[in-house]
Amino acid sequence: MLIGLSMLGTGLFVGLLLQATYLDSLTGRLNKEGTLLAQTLDWGKQDSFDAQADAFGRALSARVMILDRDGTVLGDSVKQKAGTRNLRHLPEVRQALKGMAPSNQFAHKRDNRLNTAIPVIRHGQILGAVWIQLDVTDVNRSIRQIWFSMAGGLAVAYLLAALASSRFARDVTRPIEDITRVAEDIAHNKLYRSVAVYGEDEIGRLGEAINRMARSLRSQMSAIRKSERRLTSVIETMESVLFLVDPSGSVILANPAFERLFGVPVSDIQGKSVQHLPGPYELIQLITRCQETGERQRKELHFFYPEERIVEASLSPMGVEKDGRGVVAVLHDITAIRRLEKMRSEFVANVSHELKTPITSIVGFTETLLDGAMQDPNTCREFLEIILEEGNRLQRLVGDILDLSKIESKQIHLDLESVPVGELIQSATKTMEDQFRAKQLTLEVQLPDPSFTVTVDRDRFRQILLNLLSNAMAYTPSGGKVTVRAERDADSWRLQVADTGIGIPKEDLPRIFERFYRVDKARSRASGGTGLGLAIVKHLVEVHKGTIHVESQVGEGTTFTLTFPL
Repeated sequence: MLIGLSMLGTGLFVGLLLQATYLDSLTGRLNKEGTLLAQTLDWGKQDSFDAQADAFGRALSARVMILDRDGTVLGDSVKQKAGTRNLRHLPEVRQALKGMAPSNQFAHKRDNRLNTAIPVIRHGQILGAVWIQLDVTDVNRSIRQIWFSMAGGLAVAYLLAALASSRFARDVTRPIEDITRVAEDIAHNKLYRSVAVYGEDEIGRLGEAINRMARSLRSQMSAIRKSERRLTSVIETMESVLFLVDPSGSVILANPAFERLFGVPVSDIQGKSVQHLPGPYELIQLITRCQETGERQRKELHFFYPEERIVEASLSPMGVEKDGRGVVAVLHDITAIRRLEKMRSEFVANVSHELKTPITSIVGFTETLLDGAMQDPNTCREFLEIILEEGNRLQRLVGDILDLSKIESKQIHLDLESVPVGELIQSATKTMEDQFRAKQLTLEVQLPDPSFTVTVDRDRFRQILLNLLSNAMAYTPSGGKVTVRAERDADSWRLQVADTGIGIPKEDLPRIFERFYRVDKARSRASGGTGLGLAIVKHLVEVHKGTIHVESQVGEGTTFTLTFPL
């Protein structure tokens, strides 16, 4: 459009300039010829003015009129009657009759005719004027042909310019459009697009710069996504609870451990105020204090919902923004640690108590013997037997503690071998037969298929069975019955030790495998038990990759079921 407008303007200017130049040249020629005619006119022969006008008209190919001082026509090359017309009303005639030189006047164009008038001056006096009229129809036709030729040339030039400019514009705009599309794709995170570089000009360098930017962004976004995945994996796999609080006091991020601790889905709390946290009010106070002071906060909190837990809360300020500071809260569940500490203290107390009892007896009876009781043979023997019994009890207690310590510290080594289950059970029950008879108890072994073999550590499995039999014997009154049964399934086998003893109260069942825990403390101590037998049994069963289950009814008896893989 710009090229077309400029070419149109240029064409109009050139056309008008040509027309004006042509007419000006024609007018100049006409004025010069008219001046020459006025100078050669024989004014004394007025009766021959028509002949002179006719001669001059043929010579100039124009109409020539000779006028007097009043503008009356004295001679006409067209042979019209002289004196009948007056041309004073014409502006060029008026100017000529005033004596104005033809070079100072304009030719007047009317009806495709060019008119001019030249004064006839003799001896300084204006005698009249010569009026010349030139038909410019052919001139105008020539000018129109020039206009048409120029218009055609301009049209052809415009088409050529349009083709060239469109080609140039396409070469310029195509890479720019590509760059624009790629830039828009980059803005929408579509970083795989690249610009086709067409050259080494400014646009080519711009396209290469866009490609470098896209590659850099792809690399950075890949690194950011990788870091984000790592951070997300760390956050989601954390056992500790992690949640972020923004300056307005709303929870903006929480990991899955949050739901496990609070019992509330993350989606229910995300975006809401910390006032909606289901934890203790002390946690909300810690968050508020951390936001206000900008100092780290650490405190041990007690949770009671959805279950009782002890949690160590560590809170740190998170930056400072215009509207305040956020908080990073990490909650560590230390319930197991506290329970272990409690169990350790109870274990130390129980061990101290259990060791103290036989040691006190040994020391007491020894002092009694030293004070003179050893002089009495019967008393001396009785006291020595008591000292021996308490020593044996002390030895069993130390042995059980050492065994339990090895098992719990994973230092025990199993010597696995394939053993027929009948042989394994018979060797253990024979050891206990005399003790069962002495207590008037019946020991029954049930083996539907005694020939199938099991893979166990013979000595450790014998220890399991002896502890269960000793426990059953200790809590079964005289006349009772203890049954040992072993059977196999498709991929596992079971061992059951059932008694008809006093049974275990339901509230005591979850704790019977704890160290030194006794349901009937008086009966257990009287039987010489250490309180570690069932704890050792449970650990040895787990070392053999088995499980142990107990069922009991008070006054009816207890059944221990051990399941092992084949």
